Amino acid sequence: MDTIRFSLMPRLAKPVNLPPADAAKLQAIVTKGTHKSRKIARARALLAMSSGKGAAAVQAEGGISPTQYYRLKRRYLAGGLAQALEERPRSGQPPKVTPALEARITSLACSELPTGAARWTLSLLNETLVSLDYGPAVSKETIRQVLKKATSSPG
Repeated sequence: MDTIRFSLMPRLAKPVNLPPADAAKLQAIVTKGTHKSRKIARARALLAMSSGKGAAAVQAEGGISPTQYYRLKRRYLAGGLAQALEERPRSGQPPKVTPALEARITSLACSELPTGAARWTLSLLNETLVSLDYGPAVSKETIRQVLKKATSSPG
C-alpha cells in the first residue's frame, strides 16, 4: 500500500531579487514623484520586497493590501518590472469625447455665431455639433467641461 506523505513545513516564499538596473529604475520612480500614486506605491513595495522584508512590513511600507502584495509579487516574478508596474487596461465603455471631438468643440465655440444668436450656449453648441455631423450628441455638462479645460490649458 502506498503512503502519501504530507510535509508539515510551510512552503518557502520565493524571494524577489532585483537586478541593479531594476532597482535604479524603481528608486528613480520613488524619488521623482512624477508618476501616478499607484505606480509609486508598487515601486516602494518592490524595493521593500527586494530588501528582504516580510509581507506585513512591505504592505505597511508600500501602503498596499495583502492581495495587492501577492499580485504584485506574482506579476514581477512572472513578467518582470514593466508588467508589475504598469496598469493593465480596464474594462468598460470607452470615453465618448475623444481629443478630436474636443478640438472640434473648442474650434466651434471660437467660430462665428450662427445667425440670430447673441452668443454660443451649450445647447446651441451641441445642436451644431450634431447638425454638422462632428460626432454624437453629448451632454451640456460634457461640453462645459471641454471648454473649461480648453480655457484653463497653458499655452
